[in-house]
Amino acid sequence: MHPGNILVRVCQNKSSRKRLFKSKPHVIFLDVGMTAELSNSDRVNLLEFFKAVACRDGRTAAESTLRLSKRQSCPNPTAFIEEVEEAFTFWGTPEGDLVHPAECMQELLEKVRRHKVNIDGNVCTVMVTTLVLEGWQRKLDPGYNVMHTLQTLLLKADWAKSLSYTIDGLMAP
Repeated sequence: MHPGNILVRVCQNKSSRKRLFKSKPHVIFLDVGMTAELSNSDRVNLLEFFKAVACRDGRTAAESTLRLSKRQSCPNPTAFIEEVEEAFTFWGTPEGDLVHPAECMQELLEKVRRHKVNIDGNVCTVMVTTLVLEGWQRKLDPGYNVMHTLQTLLLKADWAKSLSYTIDGLMAP
């Protein structure tokens, strides 16, 4: 997905105002050729990663990241975990709370690169697509708090279970 493949259709027809049910904007995805198939363990690790990010739990986020590859070659996992944990501690302060979640993810991915942490391609595809969609969400509604929504969805047991079932249902067998 890239910006040229995401459209928003808003009904411009004045007669639609007279309808009983007004049309809402529609997001249209073109050329969704970038797809991924996640194993059950990848799904669990990715869900755990997003939960840790929502909880601002740096240690769990780093440990989950290290499990996002079947062949991890990070030369110093302890240093990676400590650096991520330190960043998350800052992001949990009033000053760090001013940093946009997308910038936090970008910084986290920079730490992944610097520490030579492997992330399997299919998992990386899901993460990149999520970042692209978050970027579009920010352009469409800058006031929307994606972290609040993430916390609401992932931290409620029933929502997390429902989300897991949804992910299972969407993924190819």
